[in-house]
Parts: sequence; structure tokens; C-alpha cells
Amino acid sequence: MSKIKVCHFSTVHSIIDTRVFHRECVSLAKHFDATFIGIGNFTGIRNDVNIIGIPKPESRIQRMFSSSLKVFKLAIKTKAKIYHIHDAEMIPFGIIFSLLGKKVIYDIHENTKQDILLKPWIPESRKKIIANAYELTLKIASKFLHFIPVVAHEKFLPIFQVKKNQYTVIQNYADANQMKKYCIEDRNILPGNHLFYIGMIKDMYYDFGKLLDAVYLLKQENFPVYVHCVGYYGARTNPGFDEHPRWKEVKDNFHFYGYLDMDTGYQISMQCKVGICIKNQPENMLVSHERKFFEYMAIGLPSIFCNSEIYTEVLNKFPIGIAVDLQNPNEIATALKKLFTDKTFYDNCVNSCKAAIDEKYNWESQEILLLDLYQKLIANA
Repeated sequence: MSKIKVCHFSTVHSIIDTRVFHRECVSLAKHFDATFIGIGNFTGIRNDVNIIGIPKPESRIQRMFSSSLKVFKLAIKTKAKIYHIHDAEMIPFGIIFSLLGKKVIYDIHENTKQDILLKPWIPESRKKIIANAYELTLKIASKFLHFIPVVAHEKFLPIFQVKKNQYTVIQNYADANQMKKYCIEDRNILPGNHLFYIGMIKDMYYDFGKLLDAVYLLKQENFPVYVHCVGYYGARTNPGFDEHPRWKEVKDNFHFYGYLDMDTGYQISMQCKVGICIKNQPENMLVSHERKFFEYMAIGLPSIFCNSEIYTEVLNKFPIGIAVDLQNPNEIATALKKLFTDKTFYDNCVNSCKAAIDEKYNWESQEILLLDLYQKLIANA
């Protein structure tokens, strides 16, 4: 008996995206004929998922029109029973599929309306118009699509215009089984003060500047910290730190590896004692945690992260690291020194990371929710 066909499609997410491919699609492929259409130069089968790669759009305009239409046409050809979208510009296509009798899921990863209002590349005169248009689109879509809002608390749900019984919260937790190969029996005995980071280096909410300042402060105390950075720069940012006043003094303490696949990137983490998250969104738009926050937990890597409410709530239950004001280099420096020098505190953080993953923050618990949702949608088709 042939498996029921399901299809994820996106013009933003890579075909090796951690959530979309490694977690959602790989999980679905255990029970369905799963296809993922996304950005990449590979087309074929990987981890039992049918992958269709398309070139990365050269501009936002190309992505929103030409690439979106191309992906939509490819999605039609899969003849799937359930379609799963991840981008705001795909909502109209999701509505079309719904009108054609298909079940459609919209995976919302962030507070898009507030994000639009803060985008530096959108003219001020147009921000409110575009944000309101998106909100209206979301309201219309809620009549046709099933939403998966990735939120830390259900109190954030009104932001996404969700309707009762028309949403399922599925968190962005790490796959413990996938990450366990990067665990080390005792990180505390690793030589040197090595800090690990994976993700965006510079972009709208990402800025290494304060970390550079913190590393400089520690260097002045003859306490060198070496930072291993895996990731890339935003399209509108300067790929370098030559303009930073402390760069010359600390450049030997930073190693930038560029964009790497997840496996290669996390192999680098195996030489590091501490991890750091640098995404720093305004409190009023922060609705979900960074993915790496859970990935660091899964590999037993104590970390430093922002002191926003949704992070400190986790910290109060599981002391997995230190929450700081990411705009304060002194707080970052103090936290780094604490984690690198206080063995008892460090070991407690490592144990808490393991407990947090075992008890709650693991993808296995979310996979059950995802598969259950798909089964319910098929049953009601």
C-alpha cells in the first residue's frame, strides 16, 4: 500500500534546514511519502525525504514573485494530500490549495508583524501598510489553514490570529538522538577557554560587537577567551569587524568558519566548553526561543543567553547557564569568566542541560504532536 503524500515548500528555508528538514520532514518520512521543496543545489532522496532544490533568489522581489510561483508549481506536481508552508508570501498559495480541497498547514516561526515594523530596508512610510496587510492576510488565512505557531507561551497566540481548534503549538526543540554524537563525557577537562557560536554573525537582531567588547575586557585581565563562530552575515551587513574599535586587539581570539552544514558545525563545538546565543530582539516581539538554545542543551554545553522573560523562565527550572543583558559587555565577560572558572557551577549546568532535554525540551515529544496533527487532518479530509 502506497504512503499518503505530504509536501513542505519554501523559498526561504534551505533543503538542509534544521527544523523543516532534519526534524519535521525526516519525522514525517517515517510514516508518509514526504517531499521538501526548498533552497539548495540537490534534488533526490535524503533520509527518506524527496528533496527538490531550487536556486536561492537573488533578491526579495525575485523570491516573492518568481521563486514563489516556481515552488508553487513544483508543489502542485507532488499531488500531496497535505501541504505545509513556512513563509508569509506562501499564504496565498496555501489558501489556493485549501480551496482545491487540500489540507494546509502554516508554520509560523516569529512575530512577523512586529518584524516588518522594524525592518530597516522597508521605507518608514510603508511599514504600517505592509504590517497591516500581513495581519489581514493572516486573519483570512485562519479560515483556511491550520496554524503551527512556535511560541513559548499560549499568551502569545492572539498575535497570530489563530482560531480555536485551528492551531497546534509544536516547539523548536532539539533532536536529542541526532545531537548526542556531539556530547563529550567531561567538557570541563577540555584545555583553554573556548566559546562556541553557530548561527547568524551579523544581521538585524545579531551583533557580535558586544561580545568583542567582552572578550577585550577579559583579555585586559589576562584571561583570554577564544571564540569559534559558525555562520554567515546578513545580506545588508558588512562582512567584517574592521570598523570595531577593539577589533585589532581581539581578532586573534576569533575564528570565523563561515557557513557550514550542521554536522560539520557541531563537530567544532566538541572543542568548546561554553556556548553563546546573541540574538537580541525587543521584549515586545520575542515569542519563541532560538533553536541553538535547545541544541546547546542537547549536547551538554552550558551557555550564555539573553535575560528576556521566556529564557529566564527556563533558567529558573533548569540552571543551564547564565542569562545576561546582551548589550552589556561587562555582564557577558563576567558570565564567561564564571562558566570557565567555577567547576562546581559548570558541572551543575552540564547536568541541568541533560535533565532539561530528558524531561522536556526534546524533539521526540514534539514529533508525536506533529504526527498526530497530520493523522487528524487526513482523517478529517
